Amino acid sequence: MTNVFDRDTFENPLMMRVGEWQVNYLSFTKPANAHKTPVILLGGAFHTFSSLAYEAENLSKDCPVYLVDLPGLGGNKQSANDLAIEDYAVILKNFLDNLGIDRASFVALSYSSAIGYTFASLFPERTLKLILGGATTKLRDSVKHLLEESLHLLAVNELERFASGIVLNMMNFSQRHNISSSGQVHQNLYKNILNFTDSDISRYKANFARLIDQDGLPRAPQCPVLIISGEFDNFTTPYENFQVARNCPQSTYVVVKGTDHLASYEKTDVVTRLYRRYFSDQPLNRMKDVEVLENEEFPRDRIRMEPRYLLNDVGYLDSGNGVFVPVNIVDINNFGCRLYTSFKDHNSLKRTQKFILHIPGEDMQMNMIIFKQADNGHYRGIFKHQTFERTKVFEGFIDKIALTCNSAYAA
Repeated sequence: MTNVFDRDTFENPLMMRVGEWQVNYLSFTKPANAHKTPVILLGGAFHTFSSLAYEAENLSKDCPVYLVDLPGLGGNKQSANDLAIEDYAVILKNFLDNLGIDRASFVALSYSSAIGYTFASLFPERTLKLILGGATTKLRDSVKHLLEESLHLLAVNELERFASGIVLNMMNFSQRHNISSSGQVHQNLYKNILNFTDSDISRYKANFARLIDQDGLPRAPQCPVLIISGEFDNFTTPYENFQVARNCPQSTYVVVKGTDHLASYEKTDVVTRLYRRYFSDQPLNRMKDVEVLENEEFPRDRIRMEPRYLLNDVGYLDSGNGVFVPVNIVDINNFGCRLYTSFKDHNSLKRTQKFILHIPGEDMQMNMIIFKQADNGHYRGIFKHQTFERTKVFEGFIDKIALTCNSAYAA
């Protein structure tokens, strides 16, 4: 074990073979707490060991800490296309066996939240406490469609549009003015993705495909569980995180104010204090920028992220074949819209889900995906934001609508 927190340490992890698989890791401890139950920190798909240095340094003041990259995740370059979430949990269990760790607490963020949840479910005797950040039982249909579109962009080597799409669609770009560090965090994420190698692209294709296929979680962990959500997380929304917490019999649910899905980047100090206080059984309800929701029901007015505005304007759907389908834009916001058309049997609506929505009265066009249809001619669509400039222009359009149109409902 080491107690050196410098750049070289985090860029040169240890490697362990677990059967045919490789696990990258770093361990940190102090003599005074070497006897305590360790914390295993599993980052998300875009985390690196160096991005978790602050958490590792501070957690190691209380107990031994292990940073772990499983195959295909984080900085681990090993291809793991065929692994399921349960397979990752077993690899993690065998990794702990090799280290002689009988029991541990876990922090599992974003992509790895399903792995941490599944590990604690399958191996309850090995899990003392569990912290999950950015968790959901399964992705919403709209998010799945956006991920599928991102896979398409990777397939056609549109890395710049893929990178901007991740920031604009998966992070809550529209709330950036309410997230103090979002500009720097989103810019760093964008630049990192632009530097993807062919190996990185291959790994992320596999990871995204696995995320799309995720359909629920196993039996809830019986250990104490802390669920952390960003206030403006529109990828795994606060309500979705709450649903995961409600399934766990010993759960605590908190919202970190002024953050989105990247809460651990945007307010690293607050999130790290949450970790330390939870693992040491200290109260969380007096922390700055942290809201503890103790009610059995989630506040109904906060279930959805942003209001839609009643537009009731004429628009046209263009599938690229030169034929426009007239629609009524019932309501709209930065993320999507609800449409109605009496041309519900039009061939274009049967053939494709991808359209350009034209709003002639505003000289506005937006790429969109229709992800939900009803028999009565109503459709739900989500917008594909792929350039920062175009997204900002569209935000100005929505801001103007908000001044003159009533709110339809939260969505």
